[in-house]
Amino acid sequence: MATERIKIAELLLDLECLMRQRGFWSHSPPPSSGYLSQVPFAADCWSLEQWLQFTFIPKIRAILEGNEALPERCSIAPMVMSQGCGVGMDLTCLEPLLKALDEVISQAP
Repeated sequence: MATERIKIAELLLDLECLMRQRGFWSHSPPPSSGYLSQVPFAADCWSLEQWLQFTFIPKIRAILEGNEALPERCSIAPMVMSQGCGVGMDLTCLEPLLKALDEVISQAP
């Protein structure tokens, strides 16, 4: 696995650990409607932390495990600061990790 892919895998693990520590990790799945959402980050159905847990993290891990092409760009960190993100939760602690993921994924070959 290339250095960038190892770094991405490490950052995903760090993100999961931080989400668990802060109580953002859910033990039950969100409504299935989020999987069908056409809205970015399934924002019409799910909170950002749900999207990260049930879509982003598993999808990027599957890409890494399958040695598939990564997205050409990634821009998730700005969502942390967007209005209505993480309803009732302060997700700003996730921003540094998401910025790092955005950067490494966007620069990976």
